Amino acid sequence: MCHGLALSNSRLSVVRDMHALVRKIRNLAAVRDEELQAFVAMFRVKRSIRRGADIIAMGDSSTFSTVLLEGLACRYKISGNGRRQILTFQYPGDFCDGHSYILPTRDTAVSALTDCSVGIILHRDIERITATFPSLALALWRDTMIEASIFREWNVSQRPALERIAHMLCEQIVRLEASGVAGRAIPLTQVDLADAAGLSTVHMNRTIQDLRELGVLMKNSRAIMISHWDKLVEIAKFDGRYLGMLLVPSDELAVVSALGESIRPLM
Repeated sequence: MCHGLALSNSRLSVVRDMHALVRKIRNLAAVRDEELQAFVAMFRVKRSIRRGADIIAMGDSSTFSTVLLEGLACRYKISGNGRRQILTFQYPGDFCDGHSYILPTRDTAVSALTDCSVGIILHRDIERITATFPSLALALWRDTMIEASIFREWNVSQRPALERIAHMLCEQIVRLEASGVAGRAIPLTQVDLADAAGLSTVHMNRTIQDLRELGVLMKNSRAIMISHWDKLVEIAKFDGRYLGMLLVPSDELAVVSALGESIRPLM
């Protein structure tokens, strides 16, 4: 009896965690509820990933793709000098390796920046569901194109450090809001931002202090908190169109609540 209750609670947790994925797919394409239900039902549960552990290891070749359900992660490589180079941050609803459906061998790794939970979908299930529902194929294609746009935007190394960090902070706020996380707190450390921007931690700390002095970030907070959004956008010269999200209001609750027992455990 207790075992059955625990399983039920686990399934309810997974259904709840699918909200970010459903919201993101809705933002990317006009997908009907029944299509989303069929898509989400194909995901299998995978165990939680502890902070600091790799969700995906470099060089792995796999028959499935991974979606972040809870937590914060980053795609990264280790440079020749042994330093971590963060290529992008990942939030709930993001595919950690959506491209692995087409390119099965992973040339980057994905690490959990916080405790995370992930779901997986088999590549054969992606092939079947996208053949059945072209609008889902469009959403997944658009998602990979947006990720490529983020890579290109981050590669604009000519930006001065202040503008580069301001731009990166703007992007994180927009992406957090798109995933359903409201507020002005950036859930990243200065070390994370330094590794993403290619700056030393000393240079990053100085840049964050400059942004605080300019009134863009809260001064009396250990966390990175935005206090003046419009001014941050101005400093960053931020134009979020490269993120390409439709941001259509959606009722993801109606989709995930219809799943019932359709979420399958990973065997």
